Amino acid sequence: MAKKKITAAVCDTPGEGDVLHLRNVVIDDPHEMEVRVKLITTGICRSDIHYLRGVWVHPKPVILGHEACGIIESVGPGVPKSRIGEKVVLTFTPSCGHCKFCVAGRSVLCEEVARAAAAGTMWDNTTRFFAEDGSPIHHLSLVSSFCEYTVVPHNGAIRVEDETSPEQACLLGCGAMAGIGAALNTAQVRPGDSVAVFGCGGVGLSVVQGAKLCNALPLVAVDVRAEKEAEARQFGATHFVNASLVDPVQAVREITNGGADFTFEATGQTEIAEQCYKATCRAGTTVLIGQPTENAMAGFPPYWIAQDENRVIGSSYGSTRPMIDFPKALRLVKHGLLDLESLVSEVWPFSRINEAIALVETGRVNRMVLRFDGAA
Repeated sequence: MAKKKITAAVCDTPGEGDVLHLRNVVIDDPHEMEVRVKLITTGICRSDIHYLRGVWVHPKPVILGHEACGIIESVGPGVPKSRIGEKVVLTFTPSCGHCKFCVAGRSVLCEEVARAAAAGTMWDNTTRFFAEDGSPIHHLSLVSSFCEYTVVPHNGAIRVEDETSPEQACLLGCGAMAGIGAALNTAQVRPGDSVAVFGCGGVGLSVVQGAKLCNALPLVAVDVRAEKEAEARQFGATHFVNASLVDPVQAVREITNGGADFTFEATGQTEIAEQCYKATCRAGTTVLIGQPTENAMAGFPPYWIAQDENRVIGSSYGSTRPMIDFPKALRLVKHGLLDLESLVSEVWPFSRINEAIALVETGRVNRMVLRFDGAA
């Protein structure tokens, strides 16, 4: 093995406009229990844009990106060489295996992942990316996929079948599983439960799909854009509410005969979170998925939450267990029960990353996927 010179989109300073710079960087060999992955595709998530625009703070310079599919190119000490050549989907929630959350089966809350993510490093507090002058470049959440190659923990690279579409599979790294898992894992919607999903972007439409898999009825999609109705119904919604024309709370309560059993907030807007709560029935559950600024506050009435036994809960990455849920999701895709293909709005070359980010910010697309030149 040897260090490689690769092309990466590096964020030096957050701001508006084209703040990612394509340039050569050096990637190290994988260390103990790590693998180096040649990337095929990467998605663009709103979380990446939050870091780009300075909404969320992260050590700089940094290589962003956390939805990706690729091929294991080399392995570090402790990883079987038989893994070389595996097609894998990357995850930002590898399990350390020993913190209280991982022991309890909730790896999405792994304390070691949170520590490394905050520092912008690997487990050992060092980086695998370097500028040509030798200075370190930070990682994003143990993934960093806006580059030709990356190094990740061995259990952060989940094997998938060779015939799996890399354009679809990379979505499991964040957006698709954040939505599907919110319905299946976090809320555990049951057949016949009424569901309302506020926000019909890539994550919201994935919630719709997850709720459909649970046989929710009615299944109401809410958005301010009329053009989202066709997509919402395609993914399984039985009703659509145009929130730019009517009061969405009143509309949902009328459709569900007094309020939904489960409402899902998938926009990251605090006022929408409040609407979600108001649209639930007594004993209903509001599931918060969207992520606003870290200090944003929403208002909920404690008296009525207690009186009506309502629940307001968070869903981080759909409470996903990657080693279990990635293969499960891909089986559903294979049998026509889950549609990842329609979530992909466009596939562009990696060189157009700044253009793709600008398009995502318009809100007109579900998921943009970038493909690396020369990828298999």
